[in-house]
Amino acid sequence: MKIKKFDISIIGGGPAGSAAALFLSKRGYSIAIIEKKLFPREVLCGEFISKEVIDFFKAQSLFEEFLRLGPNPIMSFRFSSENEKVLFAPFRFPAYGIKRSLLDNFLLSKAVEKGVEIFQPAEVTGMVQHFDSYILNIKSKNQELFSVSSKIIIAAYGRQNILDKYSGRDFYRAKTKFNGVKFHIDKAQFYNFNTEEIQIFCGRGIYCGLNAVDNNTVTLCFLEKRDSIQYSPKEFLLQLSRENMKFKALLNKDFFNSLDKIPIYGTGNIYFGKRDIVNGGIFYVGDAAGIIAPLVGDGIGMAVQSASLLSDILSRNNLDHERAGIEYKKEWRKMFLNRITLAGIVQKSVLNNYIRNPGIELIAQFPRALSTIIKYTRG
Repeated sequence: MKIKKFDISIIGGGPAGSAAALFLSKRGYSIAIIEKKLFPREVLCGEFISKEVIDFFKAQSLFEEFLRLGPNPIMSFRFSSENEKVLFAPFRFPAYGIKRSLLDNFLLSKAVEKGVEIFQPAEVTGMVQHFDSYILNIKSKNQELFSVSSKIIIAAYGRQNILDKYSGRDFYRAKTKFNGVKFHIDKAQFYNFNTEEIQIFCGRGIYCGLNAVDNNTVTLCFLEKRDSIQYSPKEFLLQLSRENMKFKALLNKDFFNSLDKIPIYGTGNIYFGKRDIVNGGIFYVGDAAGIIAPLVGDGIGMAVQSASLLSDILSRNNLDHERAGIEYKKEWRKMFLNRITLAGIVQKSVLNNYIRNPGIELIAQFPRALSTIIKYTRG
């Protein structure tokens, strides 16, 4: 079987994988990205770009090119509960909405320009250690089999992958009942939609976020917690419209019929708990390392931050796996653990039917509370 050799192999070509490739290629390492799907493609995501990502673009001299993609500026955050209590906070940082297909394709193309070799669509089917290197067995779309050898393996494949099962990561068996769903909806399906705001609406077992990603498209992304009743995504939104009058007032009369005609992007069994940061020879970045509750956190921001952190540590330790692993675990927790913990508390509170509204009433009594939560969950 043909073996191709690199210093570092990255599994996944989304923001975490592409960012890691850009950081590490600048340091002179040879990089391979193995991506299961063909870009551009859509994935589940709230499609919100926060300060951390803008800082990354500027550091990589990519900000002006990013703006030419036409991202939608977002200036503020508004939260509406079913008791019609509204929380509002302006952002104290630049923020944007953009489709993941555009963003991911942009970042991956920049990695190619830096000499990163991309294998897509191609799927990792196994991994073995060979002396001081690791060999990934890969199958391409046309069933061609080949292998990639490298000293370092970075997993940047998102929330879950079959490799989690093979590497013995315990969360793979967890049944969380959390599902995420995303629609791209024509802005005409909403009344007086404020394109400069990200808006969150909550109800029983669901919170739903909306933000514009270009002049004509709104991303509607929601997290649902399923109990015994198995609703469809449309039924969950119908329930939300009956419970939350602010949400209902935003919807055009043809809104629910329009959902039958557009693609649904979704992921089931989303696990927000603790994960290994380094396991079985693999370094994890982005969602593969830990997922922040989307209500108050920016997953794309965490992706590029963790990619930057790991790149610095690998370079500083000259790709020494053991030393880099010890340092990465320590620094990752220092950077993200408190943020993820706070976001998890907020998410549990919002999805709890007994404490949600009292909690919202409490936050409303302290005008700076919402801005403080945003600050500490956006890095």
